[in-house]
Amino acid sequence: MGTRVQLKDFTQGPGEAPGTPVHEDKQLHEGAGFAEFAEQMAGDGFAFLHEQMRGGTVGPVLTVLHDGRVAGAIGPMETMADVGGAARLLPQYFGVLPRYRGHGYGRALWRAAMHWGHQHSAACQLLQTEVGGASDRLCAVEGLASLGFVNQRKA
Repeated sequence: MGTRVQLKDFTQGPGEAPGTPVHEDKQLHEGAGFAEFAEQMAGDGFAFLHEQMRGGTVGPVLTVLHDGRVAGAIGPMETMADVGGAARLLPQYFGVLPRYRGHGYGRALWRAAMHWGHQHSAACQLLQTEVGGASDRLCAVEGLASLGFVNQRKA
């Protein structure tokens, strides 16, 4: 397995609408269970992200609910100027609980994140995906440009 570098160019617009309701973390009702989601997805960085969210040090996190509980999330949503001064959407933690995969929640979160980036004047987003992984396949279907591969050396 390798790592592919992907580019989302926002000059072409944000892409398709999410199709499933997506909410910012600050809009969640108290029983939505983001803390439980973060604990279950700790291996994907969500426990760390949740600590940052509680400290108020990161931008919003977008979530999708299943029966009123957090089933997936992407964030934090933040931009930063690149060396040329253009706003770039920063990479996010992105995941859906295994029992809710296959419901289109990942695609909805991704599309909502791309709309957020476009609405906040991002010019682009660069990210890395595991070749053949779920995010890699999603990026291909969503029309991201593959910029090549990162060589990984084994220690």
